[in-house]
Amino acid sequence: MSGEDIAGEQTGFGRIGRWVGLILGPALAIGLQFMAPPEGLSREAWLVVSLALLMVVFWVTEAIPISATALLPLAALPLLGVASIKNAASPYANEIVFLFIGGFMLAACVERWRLHERIALSIVSVAGGRPAALVAGFMLASALISMWISNTATTLMLAPIALGAARALSPDGKPDLALGGALMLGVAHASTIGGIGTPVGTPTNGIALSFFVEAGEPIAFLDWMAKALPIMLVMLPIAWVLLCLPLFGRKSHARFDAIGAVVNTALAALGPMARPELRVGLVFALVALAWMTRTLLVELPGLGGLTDTGIAIIGALVLFLVPSGRGGGEKLMDWPTAERIPWGIAILFGGGLSLAAAMEATGLARWIGDGIAGMDGLSAFGLVAILVITTILVSELASNVATLTSMLPVVAAVATATDTSLQALAFPVALAASFAFMLPVATAPNAIAYSSGLVSLKRMLAVGFGLNVAAAALIMAMAAG
Repeated sequence: MSGEDIAGEQTGFGRIGRWVGLILGPALAIGLQFMAPPEGLSREAWLVVSLALLMVVFWVTEAIPISATALLPLAALPLLGVASIKNAASPYANEIVFLFIGGFMLAACVERWRLHERIALSIVSVAGGRPAALVAGFMLASALISMWISNTATTLMLAPIALGAARALSPDGKPDLALGGALMLGVAHASTIGGIGTPVGTPTNGIALSFFVEAGEPIAFLDWMAKALPIMLVMLPIAWVLLCLPLFGRKSHARFDAIGAVVNTALAALGPMARPELRVGLVFALVALAWMTRTLLVELPGLGGLTDTGIAIIGALVLFLVPSGRGGGEKLMDWPTAERIPWGIAILFGGGLSLAAAMEATGLARWIGDGIAGMDGLSAFGLVAILVITTILVSELASNVATLTSMLPVVAAVATATDTSLQALAFPVALAASFAFMLPVATAPNAIAYSSGLVSLKRMLAVGFGLNVAAAALIMAMAAG
């Protein structure tokens, strides 16, 4: 569940790019209004085009914080006469927003008691000192944790342990670059891949979920996992093979054994599992089980109105009620901890939905969809292929959240114009938005791995290109099936 895409991920344009965005965005938006609307497009829809263009430029360049950009519909739509303040504001209270708020609180509580560290270290310790197995252990731990917890938090938690493991290879403290790079990139890429596994794994999943709900095509928690997990489970071994190519054939030796000692030392430092960890783990397990079996639970008496959002909120509230077991009336969760969750994501979701609603209300969405649908010779598969590849490439430079938020209204319009299920087009694009592996600036996990000094840009580009190609092929194969 990824607040990292809001707070941690940066574009490749830097300070100059932000100033360019501040000037270019308003200039393009205002300049567009001196041109006549295209045939078949109302004046209100043309104003929404300007607003969308302004938001896209701001999102791509991060001229202002991404979540702040998402507030623009609240300010602009009523002033432009496109929507009332009530209609502009209502998408900010979408049920998906509260699904993520509940999920963020669960994740924050897991992190508060360091349960995620214990889980990760336990998995990694099984690998011992075998180089390729050690990389696999770190990747498995990273992927499993990032299905439920921020990709950036997962990477930040495992990266120092991976770095220590790499340094343990050499008595002079100079790590083996082949193994060190594989460990650091393995943690980063596995967290990104694991993030697609559940609806709460990353904000892009939530954005797609909210669009499905608005379109009347909601997707259940278990159904999302059924579609995403096969891609996740194929991408992980592909990433492992690409990263471990320099390691295959190496034999274990005394210094490799020292790596296992580093991991075991970190695990021992946590001490025996405490009562808070056990209780948080139980609550989290029950919530995850309820999410995965909700379609069965709603058949029980009194649970007909149970939703994924309701499960998340109930789980979060339980954390405020259950004692930590350490005495003094302390609960598993307190409000200061809850205040640190990424509240800006709630605004981001609302902003994207508000813009999409304006596009729909003014006829802009249908106009775009009709235009794309009318392109001769473009099959549904061809359209998905173009959208997926474009999304992956744009996400290498821009925030994946901004990329998906900008593209989904167009995808929705095409789905309407071609009488295609929104999920058939939007789900592949939502997954593609998460897969940006080539550049350090593409995601926060990539930047963390690169900053270690163990990963060369050449290696990141080579491995990342292979993963981008594999991701595009797998997503398109899923769409074709």
